[in-house]
Amino acid sequence: MKAKTFLAVLIIPLLFGFASERNSLPGDTPIALVKKIILDVTYKKAGQSDWEVAKTGLPLMDKEQVKTGPKSLALILFTDGSGLLRVRENSILNIYGTPNNKKMDKNTVINKGSVQFEVNKQEDEEFKFTTPTAVASIRGTEGLFDVADNGESKMVLLTGTVELISKSGKKVTLTAGNTVIFDLAGDAKVYPSTDDDKKLLSQAKSLNTKKVKISTNSGEVDIEYFSDQK
Repeated sequence: MKAKTFLAVLIIPLLFGFASERNSLPGDTPIALVKKIILDVTYKKAGQSDWEVAKTGLPLMDKEQVKTGPKSLALILFTDGSGLLRVRENSILNIYGTPNNKKMDKNTVINKGSVQFEVNKQEDEEFKFTTPTAVASIRGTEGLFDVADNGESKMVLLTGTVELISKSGKKVTLTAGNTVIFDLAGDAKVYPSTDDDKKLLSQAKSLNTKKVKISTNSGEVDIEYFSDQK
């Protein structure tokens, strides 16, 4: 309960600050907010083809996309306090939200890249992740989804339990401390998380950055970047 209250305190001022900029219609409710940006982060509105530069505090509506460039990150908070996503470099995801009475069913579609997630326990809502090879139902877990360029999907689970279904219909129950890989045919391989898996998850959670000042004709500009990036 305290975690949800804290998220709400962060979110409310951002909603008011960007409501007029997005020209939201009455009744429109952002599903999520971009809380932090590092380097190159863009977004695409539903039904549009052009990517626009994302700003800190940007509200994300149903069917909108977020894309990160090299050595970039987008930290996304869901407006109902249900969780957060750390969208790592070279990733593309879609945010979907469907009203369910007074609540919201959410589906994050990861086209490629790595997304570290921390999702609070869900009661009457659905919180799903969808990749080219699998769908995961999340109910209070922490872990990482990594989608390779060829569409293969990996989930490394740190806490909780996740139910997954491959595109071929294979069902997998993944528990904390384990990893599953879905190949392009939808076959699943489950195994105890290796040191490399744990390292991948740890790096995805990291927000260890440095800042440098660059002089331009318009003055000095602060550039933030990851200090642990290769």
